[in-house]
Amino acid sequence: MKCEEVRPLLADMAGGVSDRAAEVEDHLGSCAACSAELGRYRATMLQLSALREDLAEPPAGAVERALAQVPAWRWRLLARRAMVDERVRYAALSLGGVVVGAVAFGLIRRRAARRDVSVAITGGRA
Repeated sequence: MKCEEVRPLLADMAGGVSDRAAEVEDHLGSCAACSAELGRYRATMLQLSALREDLAEPPAGAVERALAQVPAWRWRLLARRAMVDERVRYAALSLGGVVVGAVAFGLIRRRAARRDVSVAITGGRA
């Protein structure tokens, strides 16, 4: 095998999951550059596995403070996008119109219902 064929397989070799381990081992016996690169892969994997053992807990309240920052940021981003993007602006205005119409319709029905109740209580007398 040539170095160009072996290099893509070195990461798998370092993890111990190569299908072509025998061929790669033959090449590594005669190539110092690929052997050194495999050593670097193994050292990196060893360091990464050590990170799993060293878990650092965040300071008290750090997660809550970070989560408290998210909604304001997202609302600012959405508001800015609504002002810049014409499609979003039209959609927001349409949605606002629907909300205003629904509130107006609800108020009119509520007023009519109150009027019906007062008419029923007074018996139609003014």
